[in-house]
Amino acid sequence: MGESIKIACGTDDGVHLTKDHFGEAKYYLIYTLDGVSDSLKFIEKIENSSTEEEVHGDPKKAASVSGVVKDATVLLACAMGKNIIRMRKKYCPVISRETNIEKALELLNGKYEELVREVQREPGEDRTIIRI
Repeated sequence: MGESIKIACGTDDGVHLTKDHFGEAKYYLIYTLDGVSDSLKFIEKIENSSTEEEVHGDPKKAASVSGVVKDATVLLACAMGKNIIRMRKKYCPVISRETNIEKALELLNGKYEELVREVQREPGEDRTIIRI
């Protein structure tokens, strides 16, 4: 398989995944995982400019976060809130026990075929939550 997968990592410090839910991260680090070269490449750092949550699991918050990480197909975090239900329709969520972003991405690289399978699901179909 040779598909390139774009991954959004929720972070507050640029080194570790945020301890909060994905949507509460200060920044998103965007990487690509290339299936041909088996390489990870840093693309950009995006400030989380999403709206504040009015209620827990606020659909407006999910839509706003989606607008910030729009080109990603995988969301990488240590925790995700109620909006994971909505986000699974568009993104493949990955929950990591590893908090160091580089180490978590290395673990994720080993799940490439599973990621491709989930990313290629039909629009609106729930993607499986992958745990690393």
